[in-house]
Amino acid sequence: MISIALEHDHDDFLKYSLSGYISTDASGKIRSANPKMLEWIGCGIEQIIGKPVSSILSIGSRMFYETHLSPLLKLNGAFEEVSVELLVGNGNRLQVLMNAYLRNDEHGKANFIRLNFYRATERKVYEDNLRHSIVDKESTLQQERELAILREQFVAVLGHDLRNPLGAIKSGAALLKRSAQSDRDKAILATIDRSTFRMEELIANVMDFARVRLGDGISLGMKPVMIEPVLQHIVDELTITFPSREVRTEFIIKDFIFCDPDRISQMVSNLLANAITHGATTDPINVVAWLENDQFKFEVRNGGSQITESVLSTLFEPFTREATTPSQQGLGLGLYIASQIAIAHKGTLTASSDSNETVFNFCMPASL
Repeated sequence: MISIALEHDHDDFLKYSLSGYISTDASGKIRSANPKMLEWIGCGIEQIIGKPVSSILSIGSRMFYETHLSPLLKLNGAFEEVSVELLVGNGNRLQVLMNAYLRNDEHGKANFIRLNFYRATERKVYEDNLRHSIVDKESTLQQERELAILREQFVAVLGHDLRNPLGAIKSGAALLKRSAQSDRDKAILATIDRSTFRMEELIANVMDFARVRLGDGISLGMKPVMIEPVLQHIVDELTITFPSREVRTEFIIKDFIFCDPDRISQMVSNLLANAITHGATTDPINVVAWLENDQFKFEVRNGGSQITESVLSTLFEPFTREATTPSQQGLGLGLYIASQIAIAHKGTLTASSDSNETVFNFCMPASL
């Protein structure tokens, strides 16, 4: 006879369930998972504790979760039967249906999130067979090509159309600065400066992200450059935009560097913006650049809380930084774009962190 206590044992139910269950904190960081979920993704619980739940999803599902499902969960408190793909242990993907709900405490503050996953393999096979019976392979490939072109055109038009009104806002703010201003006016114009800077960065990052995902990659215009003035300009620009932050520099580069100066500027700007956003506001940011054995090396150091190893391992993936340490400043694409710029220059971009500081290191060949 089955024990009544065992029949109503919640832990026993989760342990032997044929579905996957995950519990996270209010920000979406994984706190627990049942055996079936660990079996599907092929790792131990210690490997996913503290990681965002989106980290176990494929890139497409991760983007959908971060840009749609996570906001929907905060707004409605739940969603049901959403089709996503899990990254499973053998390197493949598992089609699942995901449900989630947000639990609040007695004061209405978000407490934790529970998610459950159901295999949808047979359903996916049925849908694929149905689709293939209606549209032949040649037609499907043509549609995918047309869709890729449409996406690329959409991103290009979006970037162009956003930059025009943004330019008008910047020009208007610049004109207002020339007239007499009260302290309140100065504060408003400073806010406009910071906001337009962030908007320009977001537009550039989104367009580059689209190019990389569509297969074009980061484009470069390589040429010999005296890099010190380029670096100093970026530092000056950011310190004007964020006057409360102290940035210390040490540049020791007296020779030409063969690179794309605009892309190096973009990478440095993203790294500095990351330090300003996530670093301790009371500590200075240290920026150092030098030449060593025909290698151009660049380093950004900032104080603040230590970044855990689990977060460091996914730091240069899109959307992950904003998922783990939300700043409400962007999409979490800055470090991803910076890493792609490093790769395009045949260089490396790495990060390390301890209780004292976080350091980003860039290294690339200085010449052909």
